[in-house]
Amino acid sequence: MDFSKIIGQFHPLLVHLPIGILLFAFVLIIYERWQKANLLSAISIALLLGSFAAALSCLTGWFLAQSGDYDAELVEKHQWTGISSCILGFSAYFFQKQRMLISSIMVAVLAVAGHFGGTITHGENYLFASDEKASDTAIISEKDTKIDSTNQTKNLVKQTFLYKEKVLPILEKKCYNCHSSRKKKGGLRLDNEVFIRKGGKNGEILKAGNPNKSLLYSHLLLPLEKEKHMPPKGKPQLTSNEISIINFWIKKGASFTGEIEDETIIPQIKVAEISNVNIASEEVLSKESFENLLTAETKLDIPNEMVLQKLKNQKIVVNLEGNSGKKLDVNFVNVKNYNPTYLSDLQELKENVFSLKINNKEFSDADMDQLKEFNNLEKLNLERTSITDKGIKNLESLKNLRQLNLYNTEVSDESIETISSFKNLKVLYLWKTKISEEGIEKLKKKMSNTRIEYGNFKFSKPDSLKGTVKL
Repeated sequence: MDFSKIIGQFHPLLVHLPIGILLFAFVLIIYERWQKANLLSAISIALLLGSFAAALSCLTGWFLAQSGDYDAELVEKHQWTGISSCILGFSAYFFQKQRMLISSIMVAVLAVAGHFGGTITHGENYLFASDEKASDTAIISEKDTKIDSTNQTKNLVKQTFLYKEKVLPILEKKCYNCHSSRKKKGGLRLDNEVFIRKGGKNGEILKAGNPNKSLLYSHLLLPLEKEKHMPPKGKPQLTSNEISIINFWIKKGASFTGEIEDETIIPQIKVAEISNVNIASEEVLSKESFENLLTAETKLDIPNEMVLQKLKNQKIVVNLEGNSGKKLDVNFVNVKNYNPTYLSDLQELKENVFSLKINNKEFSDADMDQLKEFNNLEKLNLERTSITDKGIKNLESLKNLRQLNLYNTEVSDESIETISSFKNLKVLYLWKTKISEEGIEKLKKKMSNTRIEYGNFKFSKPDSLKGTVKL
């Protein structure tokens, strides 16, 4: 968990408060002058509340900037104009005789700060963006005229630069808002060949010739509700044609200068093919593992409706997932008084359960024995339960686990060997457990491919990389 990131995420929520309140205070000041009314108290309250809101916005904005995902120069301008707006707001509150002058300057500075903020979030020219393309953006070359033995000229064959003509416009339209020189979410920029090849904080995103192992492509295919799905939920999504172009480009070698015939038909990605990749693309799996996942889901029986209804009557949340609706995501979040019979009822659907969350203190080691039979479990959340090392041993048979949450449990260093036996584990939550720092280090060595979260708060410094390299 990143403490600075958590605080910074409140900035978009808070930043609109001072804008609205301080502008409202300015309107009241003008109205008071115009109508000769006495609105001193209302204006003072509005200025004070707006200034405090501005201070909170500045604080959360500073934390957000520490991620290094934004252009440092632009952030600095936004930061200081925001701080200036806050200071001017407090000044207008305390110096009533100069309130009209100070508040007028405050509104002007506030507008500039808002402009910089909009540029950071939406990119340059966001306010007066034009759909017209510059005439020099189309880069189409023609092969030299070929002359045959009779000196007759053959037809010219138009050539298109695949990346510049097909891929680049997609990145500009759907990706630059979050991944460019202005904003580098996840340390990733997609506005230049050098940065695309470099990747982001999580490593490379491009595997030439292999779209399914290229995060630039595979993250487009994740279910919309997944955190790693790109573009994020709420942003304009790529069309199936645009996804097909990205796939074709990577499959052809991901060249930034290569050409194709202008009339080349790019194979369209079928809906079924996209759904299949969804199963495996959150982690890079081998072809064999990928096929096994598909086969496993195909062989599942359709969940018994009577059992599903019984679980729902017990306030257990059950969601159908997967391509066929045979995979189950089970959550005990609404169950106030846990009863061991609930898990016994769930046993009837054990082959279908791929995700299970039981966050209830009444769940203990005595109940863990029932989990041994859930062989298809990929995600298991046991946070805030009473389980200990004794109970963890019952999980040794769950070889498909990819995510395990043991937050705020009694698990200690004795469980290190058992936990490290989960070879497919990608994420492990150990915050507020009894596992020591030495134990964490042992797990890191044994599980180098697993992300281990244990509450080590760290403040990251902004990315100082500046400048762009032209294509």
